[in-house]
Amino acid sequence: MFRHILVPVGLGAGSLAAAQHALKLSRWLGCKVTLLHVLENSDSAVSETFARMTQGARRKPTVLLVEPQSQTIGAVVAQAAQQTHADLIVIGCHDTSPQASEVLGTAAQSIVAGSSVPVQVVPTAMLVQSKPWLQRFAVRELHEI
Repeated sequence: MFRHILVPVGLGAGSLAAAQHALKLSRWLGCKVTLLHVLENSDSAVSETFARMTQGARRKPTVLLVEPQSQTIGAVVAQAAQQTHADLIVIGCHDTSPQASEVLGTAAQSIVAGSSVPVQVVPTAMLVQSKPWLQRFAVRELHEI
C-alpha cells in the first residue's frame, strides 16, 4: 500500500489534474502527499498559487519548492522521491494529443526514465471530474494553454 505520494507540479492543466488525483488517492488510502515544484526562476506567484491550491484539501499536502541547480528535472524528482521516502510519483500529461509521443513532455519523460518508484500518469481530462475547489485554478490555466 502507498504511504507517500510525490506529485511534481508545474502550473499547467496536466499538473493540476495530477494534484487533484493524488489528493483523491490520499483520501482513499490515508497517505501523505507532497507537491514538488522545481523553480526555474524565483517567482513569488508560484508559492501563492500552491498555497491557494492546497486550501480546500482535507489533509494539507506538503509543498516543496526546489531549485534545480545543474540537475535535470527528472534527477531532482528522483532525489526528492528518495529523500521523502515516496512510494508513488503521480504526474500529469499534456492535453490530449493525436500522437502518443507528445502526451508526455520532456520533463515527464525524464521523470519516468529516472524514477526508482512507480510513476502514474494522469490525463488532463481528469480535471473535469470533481473537486470544485481545484477547478477554479484549472479554468484559468486551461485558457492560457
